[in-house]
Amino acid sequence: MSCLACCGEPPNSTGYIDPKTFLANERTFISWLHMSTTLGTVATALVALGTASSATLAATQILASALLLTAIIFCFHSMRTFDHRNRVIRRRADMTEFDDFWGPATVATCLLASWASVFALTLVKLGANDSVHASLKVWLNPSLAGNDV
Repeated sequence: MSCLACCGEPPNSTGYIDPKTFLANERTFISWLHMSTTLGTVATALVALGTASSATLAATQILASALLLTAIIFCFHSMRTFDHRNRVIRRRADMTEFDDFWGPATVATCLLASWASVFALTLVKLGANDSVHASLKVWLNPSLAGNDV
């Protein structure tokens, strides 16, 4: 099948590369960098605004370190992907796969794990408070509303 039949226009034989191609690659890089910066900011805020309690401080430090490490890894991932795609564009090589499955999937997994750990830490902290614990029991089982829990 010719390119004319597939795309509706003949292939560019002059070797000209549209600047939009480079700009699209740059936009993708900046988008990934923005995500990494946001993740790093959240990690820094966790360290700065963490509670002084020794039980939750260690967990907060571990969570913040994991998020910061994830942000750093994705900065390097975005730079590597940008550089690879830039070289492919300049060489005018055929790039068979344009999508990046592992990058977004790993970011989503790291974020999900961190949110789940924050939720678990919150439940542990609430479980230590007896009045909140009793309120949660009543909320989960309304038949206990009149009884002393």
